[in-house]
Amino acid sequence: MTNLKVDHNLSETVQLLSELCEKIDTVEEKVKALRFVTINDVVKATGWTKGTVCALFNRADFPSCDFGKTKVAELSAVIKSFSVPRRKE
Repeated sequence: MTNLKVDHNLSETVQLLSELCEKIDTVEEKVKALRFVTINDVVKATGWTKGTVCALFNRADFPSCDFGKTKVAELSAVIKSFSVPRRKE
């Protein structure tokens, strides 16, 4: 049988594992809260044309990304983006 040397005590290990579990739970909750919208979702919500929304999703300053062949944006990022006033030039 092999003897293992433990450099710290069991209570410290249990505490570290408990903290790790709490962090994992927090991350899981945040992941569950993510909601993505598509171009069609924004068309329905705004009443804008699909071409206008496609142009918006293609802008560098708009928080969209490609998920396979579909452009998506995280809902809270879209709301934050719409909260910044922009003027047509």
